[in-house]
Amino acid sequence: MGVLGSVLGVEATLVGIVWSIIYYDFAGMYDLTVLTQNLPIIFPGILEHPCIPASLNVHVGNLRGGLVWLTLILSVALAPPLILTGIGLYGLSGREKKLGIISTAVGATTPLPTAALLLSGVAAGGNTLTYTSLISPQLFAQYPTQSTILISGVPNINTSSLWLGFAMTGFTVIVFGATLIHLRKRLEEPVLSSASGALAIIAGLTLFAGLQFLWATFATLSLTFLLANLLFFQQLKQPNP
Repeated sequence: MGVLGSVLGVEATLVGIVWSIIYYDFAGMYDLTVLTQNLPIIFPGILEHPCIPASLNVHVGNLRGGLVWLTLILSVALAPPLILTGIGLYGLSGREKKLGIISTAVGATTPLPTAALLLSGVAAGGNTLTYTSLISPQLFAQYPTQSTILISGVPNINTSSLWLGFAMTGFTVIVFGATLIHLRKRLEEPVLSSASGALAIIAGLTLFAGLQFLWATFATLSLTFLLANLLFFQQLKQPNP
């Protein structure tokens, strides 16, 4: 279970890296669009060409739509590694069954609420009203298509919900890391166990630090799962500690 879970974990982290890239693209385009749609406060003449903010609005909406689907894929990809790795740690715990039970319980119970938080974060963020969106009804007669696009505001996401979702994953990874470090003296590869545990704790803490570190977090998690895979594989050849 641990070997399989860690292999799937590497694949999930690759999805996470792609997710991070799309998220940063969305965040940058969102900021640009909000700025552009608020510029008419200072430069009213910009409203003579509403097709520019309208096209930016469409692009932001498309990016958010893609992020919703990628978040669903990421949520599904994260669940098996967390569940199976927790079970694998139970197998490594030997006489210290409490540690194994905690790891298994945490790994099994966090994927579902994590998925719910992540999906609600990208799908239920609502729209941000801007100066252009508020006055777009006045432009409707002259620019009906653009006004229809602009009137609802700029598509947004709920970063608080996203942070909570990733924080739950971070808590799970920290529990795994602490278990690996605690069990190191009972295993055939104590250095490997300590290294993977330390990386897991670092990755888990960065998930608590905010969305700006996601790409580095998933890269660290990828290395963590690789080391854990080697540890689980080596332990298969040994009797239970």
